[in-house]
Amino acid sequence: MSTRTATIGEALFGLATVAIRRRPRTLSLTAASVLSTLERTGPRRLTDLAVSEEVTQPSMTALVTQLADQGLAERRRDAADARVVLVAITAAGSRRLRDMRAEGAATITDLIDKLDDSDADALHDATPALLRLIQLAGEDQDSRTPLPKR
Repeated sequence: MSTRTATIGEALFGLATVAIRRRPRTLSLTAASVLSTLERTGPRRLTDLAVSEEVTQPSMTALVTQLADQGLAERRRDAADARVVLVAITAAGSRRLRDMRAEGAATITDLIDKLDDSDADALHDATPALLRLIQLAGEDQDSRTPLPKR
């Protein structure tokens, strides 16, 4: 790792930390991550969710119960095997994620609006690289997340 990439990494991590600290506390980071995983991969077994989120199965059971009680996720039977219970995101869960993402983006946008034109232009020029980083992060996440069993 070069000094250049370390500096960029530290800056981006600091910015992510700002967005996380300023977010509303209506949903834990783990709960948001579970909803995001369900949105990205579709309905999952509870055990698969526990592995992908790196929590114990009892913790995931409790979290899914909370999400279901809030109407953000639901348990459903697997069409291929009625003995299997899958966890799926609901329309309300998808809306909550969209709202959380919009709130996070607004936090960053408010900060960008405080920059001078030169700095804002530099960030605009870096947007393709930032989007590619997000894509790479998704690929890394997908490689460690077990796919639903069918």
